[in-house]
Amino acid sequence: MATFRTIKESGDFVTVHKTFIYDSNLSAKAKGILLYFLSRPDDWQIYTSEVVKHMNDGQKAINSGIQELIKYKYVHRTQKRNAKGVFNGYEYLVYEKPTEMPFSENGKTENGKSENGKRHTTNNNRTKNDLTNNNDTVSESLKHISNELEMIQSPLKIQEIEELIKNLGNEALDIVKVATDYTRDNNKGINYLIKVLTNWIKEDVDTKEKAENKVKPKKQSSNIDGMLDDLLGSDS
Repeated sequence: MATFRTIKESGDFVTVHKTFIYDSNLSAKAKGILLYFLSRPDDWQIYTSEVVKHMNDGQKAINSGIQELIKYKYVHRTQKRNAKGVFNGYEYLVYEKPTEMPFSENGKTENGKSENGKRHTTNNNRTKNDLTNNNDTVSESLKHISNELEMIQSPLKIQEIEELIKNLGNEALDIVKVATDYTRDNNKGINYLIKVLTNWIKEDVDTKEKAENKVKPKKQSSNIDGMLDDLLGSDS
């Protein structure tokens, strides 16, 4: 049986709670990412592009590790809004131990529940339901993009994609999934995804079936550039 001995140095070190080190729910990758986060100053802004520079894992691996930490409550994601109440990106809170979702200043968590577990209501139930469904679609779409492609750092990019999602119709989430998966499979990034969604809106791609038809390879065509032109629209 192999024996490992630790040789420690004094001085340049970080002190962390060891709960997560022995948490069997977490992969070694997730533990390494969490340790990196905890080694940074309390007011440090986390950018996954910066994390990638310090690890040999790719962007997708880092994203999946962060999603793992979110799943097991070591990281919580909250929505940021500007003074006008407009969505302005996400803030990620990092903890040494699994922690329940903290409450915001108005007593609501990210999913809209108040501290006593009751949802805040409005006088117009139909309006509320429409807004809730729309917000849920946007939230789930952004989550899928972050999981399968890359985490979006720029608030302007988030706002741009959010507006595109709202214009995709009732099957927006399914359409976003098709576009995101296609973008990922072709090793493209966020800008490419935005271009695809923009052109699909122009071409009235408002169902999952239409979206899937757009990404299906044409049997009679061997011209890859032509296929991409058809996908993105003639004005790409």
